[in-house]
Amino acid sequence: MKKSLFFTTLVAATALLSGCTTTKPACVPAPAPTPAPVAATEQTPAPAAHSLLPGEMQKVSAGMSAAGGLAVVGIGESKSLELALNKAKVNGRRELARVLAARFDVLEKAFSEETKIPFESLFLSGFNTAAKAITEQQIAGSVAQTLKYEATGETFTAYAVMALDPKVIADQLAKEKDLYTRLQPTKAFGALDQEVKAFAAFKAAQK
Repeated sequence: MKKSLFFTTLVAATALLSGCTTTKPACVPAPAPTPAPVAATEQTPAPAAHSLLPGEMQKVSAGMSAAGGLAVVGIGESKSLELALNKAKVNGRRELARVLAARFDVLEKAFSEETKIPFESLFLSGFNTAAKAITEQQIAGSVAQTLKYEATGETFTAYAVMALDPKVIADQLAKEKDLYTRLQPTKAFGALDQEVKAFAAFKAAQK
């Protein structure tokens, strides 16, 4: 009787074990569900709002240029606010010097064509002398007409509007006696004089 019971139990156990070795899905543990991917917006910060300051500063500069002045926007960036402001002014002065050189180049070529004095003539060296003097005396130590900044995270971005009154150009050329005598009656000088008057009216309207 004991043997019969033992045999019955053994057969049942064998059947169970052999059943689990089959490929029936019920005996294979179900794989763990794959977690759904995390949306990118949950880990990526939203982009910063578009700044209007650069456009505002360019508008100020463009307004002064349209009125006859020479104006540019210098930009500086640093984790130090003071350094960012200084960089903006330095970069603005450099750009203003470049614009001044371009303005003198236009004036010199117009004068040369109108008077038939060769562009390579030493007589025209007075233009270069005047431009150099303005760059060293007026632009090098100039202050910003408008100076603003914005912060993004730990970084400051500064904007400096640097400008030059065209009267400075006329006054400096007046010191070049021989050149100025020939320059005054020309259309080239007349265009510069119009810029001087227009910018004077512009400044008066700002007060």
